Amino acid sequence: MSKATSAVQPKEVRMSYLFELAGSKKTGLYVAVLFSVLSGLCTFAPYLMVFRTVLFLFEKNGDSQVAFRYGLIAAAFILLRFIFQTISVSLTHYGAYTALYAVRKKICKHIGEVNLGFFTDNSTGEVKKVLMEDVERLEQFLAHQIPDITVAVVVPLSVLGYLLTVNIPMALVLMIPIILTLTLQSLMMVFFTPQMKDFSLIQGQLNSALLQFVNGMPIMKTYNLTADTYQAYAHAGKEFNALWKRVSRVAAPVSAVCKVLIESGIFFTLPLGGLLYLSGHIELGSYVFFVIMSIVFLSSYSNLMNFAQIFSQISAGLGRIKAVMDIPVIPEGTRTLSPDQSCSDITFSHVSFAYQETEVLHDVCLTIQKDSLTAFVGASGAGKSTAAQLIPRFWDVTKGSIYIGEQDVKDLMTENLMDTVSFVFQDAFMLEDTIYQNIAIGRSGCTREEVENAAKAAQIHEFIQSLPNSYETYLGAAGVKMSGGEKQRVCIARAILKKAPIIIFDEATSFTDLENERKIQLALGNLLKSRTTIMIAHRLHTIVHADNICVFQEGKIAETGTHTDLLNQNGIYAQMWRTYTQQEMGVSE
Repeated sequence: MSKATSAVQPKEVRMSYLFELAGSKKTGLYVAVLFSVLSGLCTFAPYLMVFRTVLFLFEKNGDSQVAFRYGLIAAAFILLRFIFQTISVSLTHYGAYTALYAVRKKICKHIGEVNLGFFTDNSTGEVKKVLMEDVERLEQFLAHQIPDITVAVVVPLSVLGYLLTVNIPMALVLMIPIILTLTLQSLMMVFFTPQMKDFSLIQGQLNSALLQFVNGMPIMKTYNLTADTYQAYAHAGKEFNALWKRVSRVAAPVSAVCKVLIESGIFFTLPLGGLLYLSGHIELGSYVFFVIMSIVFLSSYSNLMNFAQIFSQISAGLGRIKAVMDIPVIPEGTRTLSPDQSCSDITFSHVSFAYQETEVLHDVCLTIQKDSLTAFVGASGAGKSTAAQLIPRFWDVTKGSIYIGEQDVKDLMTENLMDTVSFVFQDAFMLEDTIYQNIAIGRSGCTREEVENAAKAAQIHEFIQSLPNSYETYLGAAGVKMSGGEKQRVCIARAILKKAPIIIFDEATSFTDLENERKIQLALGNLLKSRTTIMIAHRLHTIVHADNICVFQEGKIAETGTHTDLLNQNGIYAQMWRTYTQQEMGVSE
């Protein structure tokens, strides 16, 4: 895949897609639904016994033992109802949480196989909303709505079938509230579906703004910015509030009308039954039974009261999940590099690359010699970082090819390629775990001695030893805080531990102080021996000894050569160097 993905937009999706995601976990849900239906049917069995008892009361010579038996049967069905309901609730919740685990696992596995364009075009808040809120909402639907909806449909239809055997007109009149409610629910669906799409978009923006506000709290406090004065959050909050007010203005009256209709069965059976009784078309016992049933017949159907809103939210969430799952993964190669082959030249052969419709690299041709240090420099947006990220296939090229030795990186298995290339990012990523684990993720199965040796080579061992718990010190919100330079040296320790033959540094020393930079340079000296290294830097003095410097300009390589060669050419690099040294002199003064 050569193009970055666009932001997550909900797709039209059927509810069956949810069960496709759940996979084998849906079997337990089907069993749970069956017990839920049995529980619902047991709810009406006691009323059937009431009907039999009413008929008994109208008999002059009825047997009291029969009435007592009806009471026992009613009590048995009440007990069975709670037993079935307990089984159903247990199975639905177990099945729901198991299904949620399976769905989250699938999403995480999938987004781990797509290119980085997905994370570029989608904020943390949007990704969080899909993984957390959209998936979490499925639990409510799987554990509650599916059994309730099934009961609300199956049970009234089953009871209706029995009522038709008693008296057809009286049974059909009970359908009037259902028809009216379904009509209103359909109208609600038309209104809610587009509103839920807006809801998801606005909530994603709200989540992103909130995360930015929390992460930037020191800056916010420095400039006395509250949640109300932080425009991104304030605007998203106002839109979210306005949307719910707009939805409530329509939903509240319709929900109230539906509630009245669900409870209005007696208003239809009472007059019709009276008319039929007076005309001799229904017996008194049956008339009384229908009056009783009209009160409870639609009780399970009331679970569909909020179906339109719930279905719209679930549908929109499933649409976003499907949009993520439909992003094509980077095709997996089938070949592997042997240790000897991985220590080879890297070749860009007429490489072009486009983000969506904008081409940012144009016909780049370059050979990076093995065991050399090559620097990528240029103005922001010139394409230097993008070119480096194409080597480990963070994206795939639009045109041309990139080779390690004679192997196209597209043909390599992902695991093998990741073992071959080590990347030190500009933003040092730290796990909320011990320092030991933060270094040890560089290579699975490493020993304690190897981790400490890597830390020593990265010039971070002494700092770690000064901490209260040494390598077992926790990082993150509940642990110690590290400076940017210290984090960079932990990342270098990871790269040293990994022992990858190709190293890519993306602005590794851009935001460090002089002391940390000195230690980082010492660490790099230990790391770069016998490695093929690509370094992306704005501090030009850090790459004056590079074997080759590639100057990027507007997506092309404008100049190549050593520091001395490029200064003698008096071209773009020479001008960059003069500007850089003047700025450094101004800072030192």
